[in-house]
Amino acid sequence: MARCVAVLYNPDKSEAKRAIPPLLRWLQSQQVKTVQSLTNPDLKKASFAIVLGGDGTILRVARAVAPFNIPILGVNLGRLGFLAETDLSELYETLKKALSSGLHIEKRTMLQISIFKGENKKASRTDLALNDCFLHTGSSARIIEIETFLNKEYLATYTGDGLIVSTPTGSTAYSLAASGPIVSPELPVILVTPICPHTLTQRPLVVSSESRLELRIGKFAGNRSVLLSLDGQEILPIRKGDKITVTAASHRLKLLMDPGRSYFKILREKLKWGER
Repeated sequence: MARCVAVLYNPDKSEAKRAIPPLLRWLQSQQVKTVQSLTNPDLKKASFAIVLGGDGTILRVARAVAPFNIPILGVNLGRLGFLAETDLSELYETLKKALSSGLHIEKRTMLQISIFKGENKKASRTDLALNDCFLHTGSSARIIEIETFLNKEYLATYTGDGLIVSTPTGSTAYSLAASGPIVSPELPVILVTPICPHTLTQRPLVVSSESRLELRIGKFAGNRSVLLSLDGQEILPIRKGDKITVTAASHRLKLLMDPGRSYFKILREKLKWGER
């Protein structure tokens, strides 16, 4: 049985605040110690992390715990809860399974995104993303050109509102809204999806997860920076001449899931997939 778990939640959700005290008391009654902060040095000792919130909360926690190889048990308090295994009504039954190793682990590909400023050969910043990263023009209505290379070979110059690079997990997020395909999460691939392309010839592309993508800003008539978004949460300014590389990360996120709940069942429940 797990002897230490992390308990993390979205403080903006009153439902989560109410759920935390009884949850901590229950875990204490099971002789389970808790860690309640991503900055706590004992976080790496946790057998798994209980995350209360929506998908955004899970995305935030995922980038922090993946390097420590800590699985996430998501408790949905949001709208879709696509990444969550349970909700408050079934929390304690699910926790009993988790504490007795009754849940299985799904490993999900993450992206590693590095930013190189100007001609610098050393990255100024490297981040992880579970769903996606995307270049866009923010509130500007101007078209952007993104020069894209795959394994150092010129791929295409995407012209439009931007470009999304996503994991299979992220295929049901922004990429789906931009007409990208739904991809089963165990597949070792990366998706490249243009945002409102200004041509009929540019369509979503699926490449191997062993690929290395390189993105550069081409023509952009706006005076402000282009923006790089990581999982829709971190937003970073990118200027012409900067380079962005995207690869599959060495860290993979672990999600605790019920072995009887399939990905396609989740699609049917959450997105009404396949309904007439």
